[in-house]
Amino acid sequence: MELEKIFQLTTSKVKSLIILLFIAGFMAWLMIGDVSRMQAATTNYDYYQNSIHLIVNIAITYFFCIFLLMCFLTYINKQYSKWCVRLFYFLGISIIIYYAFAGIYIEHVFSHVEHRYIWKFNRLAHRLYTGPLYWMIIGYFFFVPKILKDAQKLQEEQELTI
Repeated sequence: MELEKIFQLTTSKVKSLIILLFIAGFMAWLMIGDVSRMQAATTNYDYYQNSIHLIVNIAITYFFCIFLLMCFLTYINKQYSKWCVRLFYFLGISIIIYYAFAGIYIEHVFSHVEHRYIWKFNRLAHRLYTGPLYWMIIGYFFFVPKILKDAQKLQEEQELTI
């Protein structure tokens, strides 16, 4: 009986690891493609378009990793840690920093894009500002409060057992 539980746990961990490696490989493939398209760009617009795609892919990966770390601390370790609360605040600060950087970077892009492509500038700004927005909204406002609530329940359970 004990051997079956160990086998089931290792099987689920291997499946989770394979899924995470697939996601990491896919994101790395996207980032490598963005960098190669930046190197092959013939105009400033093409260069900055691929640069913005690269920034958005990095931001999506970054926010996904923070959510994954919070899930790991709460659900897989099954122990309360103040790191979940710290990560929650760190995530909020990261969002503010991302949008501050996006504002500065989009001004830089505006001053360097050729005038014949200026009518496409709103597409660049839209991509930069709304690229990781899905992960921010879904994660920060819907997913993270549930994680914090579950972490609080785990803390109460641990205090009762002690």
